[in-house]
Amino acid sequence: MRLFWERGYEGTSMNDLAAATGMAKPGLYATFGDKEALYRKALSVYFHELGAPLVEDLARSPDPIAVVIRRFLETVAESVRGKHCPSGCFVANSVVECLGERPSLQDMARDYDAKRRAIFVKRFKQAQKNGELPAEADATALAEFFSGQALALAVMGRAGASRKSLQRFIDTAMTVLPARVPANRLPS
Repeated sequence: MRLFWERGYEGTSMNDLAAATGMAKPGLYATFGDKEALYRKALSVYFHELGAPLVEDLARSPDPIAVVIRRFLETVAESVRGKHCPSGCFVANSVVECLGERPSLQDMARDYDAKRRAIFVKRFKQAQKNGELPAEADATALAEFFSGQALALAVMGRAGASRKSLQRFIDTAMTVLPARVPANRLPS
């Protein structure tokens, strides 16, 4: 996973994978299939081990929407700057790298990205029901915006943005979140 994450699909050879795993190429093929199958497995492991807990917090946290969204973005920013995250977001990298070249890999990455956006939509709609967001707020547009901000943070991190720059970016993004519904105003 790390090798594909660092170098991408095209930048990683079967020889690289054999060296990284300590397995001979015939053993890799017998165990995992071809390079594309290995990449799919790596992307799946990444999403389920690293992405799912972050998205789960977004979906289930009882904290106010602004706190949850900020925590999500700050976690993304911190992870893309950390040593355990070699090159931005593996899903975002895959969406961009596999454009037209590997449709099945691009579809897989897009599917994971769509799952994240769907959870954002659900969370924003719940915030509307809870009175944290105005009824007229567009939950889908907010979901697309904040999901896009997570991808932007991943790209910025991959490009070497400073922690301060990432924090300014998050602070600016948070200004898009509509103000809480005033207590004396009932939702329509």
